[in-house]
Amino acid sequence: MKTGPLTLTCISALAAGLLLLTSCATVSQVRSNEAATEDSAHTEDSAHTEDSAHTEDSTHADSADVADVPESAKEWNAASALEIVKSFPVSGMECMDEFFDSYVDVFGINVIASGASDERLLHTAGVLAQYLDNDADGTPDDPAIAKYLADNNFVFPVWTVEVREEFWSTPCGIDKIRMVASIYHTGEHSSTDGLWATGGIERSGIWDSNLEEVWHLVSVGFYNLYPNDFGDEDSALTAAMDAARGGYFPEEPANYPDGAWYTYTDVPYPVHVHEYFYWAVVTNFGALSPEILPDRCEHVKAEWRICSKADLQKIDAAVFELLNNRGYAIPKIIPDGIYLPVS
Repeated sequence: MKTGPLTLTCISALAAGLLLLTSCATVSQVRSNEAATEDSAHTEDSAHTEDSAHTEDSTHADSADVADVPESAKEWNAASALEIVKSFPVSGMECMDEFFDSYVDVFGINVIASGASDERLLHTAGVLAQYLDNDADGTPDDPAIAKYLADNNFVFPVWTVEVREEFWSTPCGIDKIRMVASIYHTGEHSSTDGLWATGGIERSGIWDSNLEEVWHLVSVGFYNLYPNDFGDEDSALTAAMDAARGGYFPEEPANYPDGAWYTYTDVPYPVHVHEYFYWAVVTNFGALSPEILPDRCEHVKAEWRICSKADLQKIDAAVFELLNNRGYAIPKIIPDGIYLPVS
């Protein structure tokens, strides 16, 4: 199942965990994970382009190759390679400044904020930068991914539910910018949809919702540029996911088979694919390891049951091979939001 490309649209319904957005030109499904983990509402853009050659896996810098990490949030902000500006940096889009007050350009992709602290805005932008430039050499690990998102005017909002609804009730951005995910910094949903591990999950000892929501933006590039491996239909990713669910289920089963290790619920098939990709990536770079957050894997077991990269290789060999052995620029280092490129 595919939906048309998403443009910013007005809200028409909120029911059964799915936020449906409509416009006179398109209807796009929006996924909202109602579990008590990181359940920020965000849309799933499932249009695909032709497949193209994927990039060679870049060599990731080890700890000896990266700059010293400052120890306080104020120093992190001061040391950040990212810059906050106060006007939306796209000509003809002055209406954005009526809803948003701060912006950070990350390789041509704008992180846009309304009422968020500089600390939180820079953290979200830093996670995006580290997903795209995981080896911190100052350039995207897969330039085609960053270019696709920038050329298609994707943005990532850091906002509140109230600002979201006000913004979507206006024509600002219609047919000009696109979004697939967002995160809330305060207000309704912020306690479950906006867990903020400033300085990273290892330093803070809490989960970071940005790891999921920002990945849902980055992954759009993979779905569209490399559909044979990452597409929503008949791809290497969907084959791996079907095995993880215990079979191919175009409609969600009443009960998953015994032995399934991915058992997401209440969303259409393509959204299962996108969520599975997220779980595989964060497991692959170690974010669910009990050595980092002792209770995290137990907390999400209703949806996902693999805790470590070693177990991913043993239990889900197909997705492990896809992430690690096909030359794609899949992040291998957990983003902590402190983007300090060495060049």
